[in-house]
Amino acid sequence: MIRLITRKNADANALLLQEMFRARKRLFKDRLNWDVTVDAQGRELDEYDRLDPLYVVAVDENGHHQGSCRLLPTTGETMLRDHFTALFDGVVIESPLIWECTRFCVDSEATTNLTPHGVQKHTTELFCGMVETGIEAGIEQVVGVFDRRMIRIYSRSGWSPEVVGQSGEGRDAVFLGIWDVDEPSVASIQKAGGFTGSVLEKNNPVQRRSGAA
Repeated sequence: MIRLITRKNADANALLLQEMFRARKRLFKDRLNWDVTVDAQGRELDEYDRLDPLYVVAVDENGHHQGSCRLLPTTGETMLRDHFTALFDGVVIESPLIWECTRFCVDSEATTNLTPHGVQKHTTELFCGMVETGIEAGIEQVVGVFDRRMIRIYSRSGWSPEVVGQSGEGRDAVFLGIWDVDEPSVASIQKAGGFTGSVLEKNNPVQRRSGAA
């Protein structure tokens, strides 16, 4: 199940947010050895967490963090504009109908449950949650940066991007992709994941609007 967290309901989800930030530390610092900031409480946070992002969080039956990602409007500050533009020949993507996805994280301590195509269930739930939320908010696309290992995961999850940029070659290559946010994408992810119905919890803090998270 997917829970959406914004500034409106952050206090009610304070413990879940702490779990998320610590899971991000385990993945991005401990496992991938990225140059990220970890605070004294073992949480990975950056300046974009202070910009009122929308967090899409996969939770278990007890409400504990299983995976998450962060969405921000491309009309404001984004990691693509601030850190990755030079990698992709100055490409800038900015539209009130496009969100940026960053900090995609499936918790290393999450329960292991695979879809029929061998993808972690929580990964597929997060993809579907992004699309469902984007549709409700009037968003048409999601943009993000990813490495080569994710290409197969996207394909097996039923939500492959259009690659609009590449930097580097071979195993070190990174890609800039754009994903469609529409009902066919929801149906494709559901089919690949072997589930039906919405993955979103009923108390959705995101209202339909032609703008950002």
